[in-house]
Amino acid sequence: PDVAEPIPTAVALVALLGARDAQAATHAWHVATLAGEIASELGLDAATAARHALAGLVHDVGKVAVPDRILGNPGSLHEDEWAVMRRHPDAGAALLAHVPALEPTVAAVLHHHERIDGAGYPSGLAGSAIPLGARILAVADTYSALTAQRPYRAAYEPAVALRYVHAAAGTQLDAELVDALTAVVARGGARPAEAAALSLR
Repeated sequence: PDVAEPIPTAVALVALLGARDAQAATHAWHVATLAGEIASELGLDAATAARHALAGLVHDVGKVAVPDRILGNPGSLHEDEWAVMRRHPDAGAALLAHVPALEPTVAAVLHHHERIDGAGYPSGLAGSAIPLGARILAVADTYSALTAQRPYRAAYEPAVALRYVHAAAGTQLDAELVDALTAVVARGGARPAEAAALSLR
């Protein structure tokens, strides 16, 4: 489908998430921007890059199924709480699968917490078995989280965040995509979350 078709639905889903967690909505828009820019850096065409951006926008919609006491917890989660939180990719993929226009985002959303070394979730996929869209989201998600203000720490400067991202290359993250993110940041990309809406149009 035309990438413009699912945008209103995706925006509505993120707004629903944002009504419970404003930071999660801001993060979603930032990941959308980063995912589209990483895809463009890889040389993918504009329509494909826009689809990756769309997947970035909805990557965390499954968190609407996470109880408020866990979603809004500013501290460390207990193991049973992490078990609930780790179900959000499955919940998001199941939700998106019911929206035909958003079906192309399902695989990326389901697997964006997989790791290159196979130690991720929900399926323990490794290397190239992880869909490209999910690998892009993993890099974008990690960098966005590091550069965001958190209750327990200040936002990292881009250079510091990139050091953390590079340290995860080859284990948690796809090294080629980490290099693509680095190029995006070096040329002044990775725009603020507010600009992400433009990257989807």
